[in-house]
Amino acid sequence: MGSDSSNTDFLNIFKSQKPKPEENHDQLSPSPYADTYKMDHSKRGIAVIFNHVNFSHPECSKRNGSDKDRDDLVDMFHNLNFDVLVHNDLTAHDIARVLITVSGMDHTDSDCLAVVVMSHGDNGKLYARDREYPTRTIWKYFTASNCPTLAGKPKLFFVQACRGTGLHSAATLQYKTGGVEEDSSSDDAYYSIPVMADILVMYSTVEGFYSWRDPGKGGYFIQSLVKQMKLYHKTKDLLTILTFVNREVAVDFTSYEPGLPEYCGQKQMCSIVSMLTRLVYFNKRI
Repeated sequence: MGSDSSNTDFLNIFKSQKPKPEENHDQLSPSPYADTYKMDHSKRGIAVIFNHVNFSHPECSKRNGSDKDRDDLVDMFHNLNFDVLVHNDLTAHDIARVLITVSGMDHTDSDCLAVVVMSHGDNGKLYARDREYPTRTIWKYFTASNCPTLAGKPKLFFVQACRGTGLHSAATLQYKTGGVEEDSSSDDAYYSIPVMADILVMYSTVEGFYSWRDPGKGGYFIQSLVKQMKLYHKTKDLLTILTFVNREVAVDFTSYEPGLPEYCGQKQMCSIVSMLTRLVYFNKRI
């Protein structure tokens, strides 16, 4: 899977979801106070994966291990019944082209959207093959105003990239061992939502800090995401699963860089920014 998705696959998905001028895109949304998103449309939705290993930018080194993350994410999204589009080492222009194309598709019959970017980064920016671009680029095309057929539906963005050069030192905690342990909406009822509603962004690290990746095993964030989703997608809501990802990365990961003592013994803390207005359950289709 070392090459970009074929143009044929991309065009086939685009054609199948391209809006028809005569179609009415009014959607039957859940009632304003429904606890869960409607996740029983005829399609789960599209998952777009931007995987960056090689760069022409002189400041960016090769990201060994990212191809394993890509392949594991493809399996995860297929298991969740997404249509998956994989793009490797795209330029900033081509990334924008793909996002604009996907935002222009008809998502009326889809539950949600997912986008993953794995690359180098810094505060507020990510690196394409050729240059940097603002992180907000990956979601700005999918707000309710820019992509109306996804309005009121969860739009999920996952970013595996550094957000600075800071290092997380470890703090030791002591603990005791032992045991502790749908609404329906009326056809003629309407309500308004902010255009940034129903978006979730999860970063592999908090702002200003380094994100770790094992050249042989992949990124700690992505590998935990794949693991926790496999364990709990049938029983837990998405935010609970992502909290488990936070916990696993925070507790179980400690960096080890032979020959670089200042980079050894460091920790990593993922970050969730949620504008979701309901719970996301993937189990309704599985």
